Amino acid sequence: MHCTVSYSTSEKPWLILVHGMLTNARHWALNRERLSRAFNLVLVDLPGHGRSGAPANPEDITVERLVERLDETRRGLGIARWYLCGQSFGAGLTLRYALDHPERVIAQAFTNARTVYREADAPQEVEARAERLARLRRDGARALRTEHFHPRFARRFPADLREALSRDADRIDPSSYIRLIGDIGPALSLNGVPGSVPKVPTLLVNGRHERAFQACRATLAKVWPSLEIADIDGGHSVNIENAAGFDAALLDFFACHPS
Repeated sequence: MHCTVSYSTSEKPWLILVHGMLTNARHWALNRERLSRAFNLVLVDLPGHGRSGAPANPEDITVERLVERLDETRRGLGIARWYLCGQSFGAGLTLRYALDHPERVIAQAFTNARTVYREADAPQEVEARAERLARLRRDGARALRTEHFHPRFARRFPADLREALSRDADRIDPSSYIRLIGDIGPALSLNGVPGSVPKVPTLLVNGRHERAFQACRATLAKVWPSLEIADIDGGHSVNIENAAGFDAALLDFFACHPS
């Protein structure tokens, strides 16, 4: 996975940002300036997205390998402990990393992500996923443009960012995307997983206007009693739709958990 590093001084702690499907490190374009005042940043491109190439064999993409790749980045930068933030699919990955390596995480945040606690084996989920994968395998890159969270449908994004992300999305490798949503996404769900309560301070920045996520938000509030939640105006990509609100929630929370 390609990582973009924004480093200014050794006095700042490190924050890694991991995007969701059909986007890339550009997803954080509206947040970088404010966040970089407090942190050195690592912005990840998931396999087949952005500057990350597609593996020769999509089967090489596994949850374990993705988690290990994040930790290789940490070790390569000489970071002992860092902050995490994941969006959508990326939240499933960062939460899994923190469960596997809590001693390497100071605190973490995530945004709207049904991936985190969906009933991946429920019959309706399995059926819907099978239909979606069949369409993607049949139509390839053309089918990516029909995905409901393709950036071209993001009416609340600034027009220039929406256009840039849409162009990027049209270049995503379909085989990597199919692997990520077909196998990795379901495997990242923590629903029913013993010991899945976060072991480090954790914040959900909830875009309250995404109706489909609010039931998941309510469930997480019950099953993870230590979870802090900031409900702010915005939808699925709340860090773009309400960049100032997202940044403020993130910075306030992390300030309460200094390195």
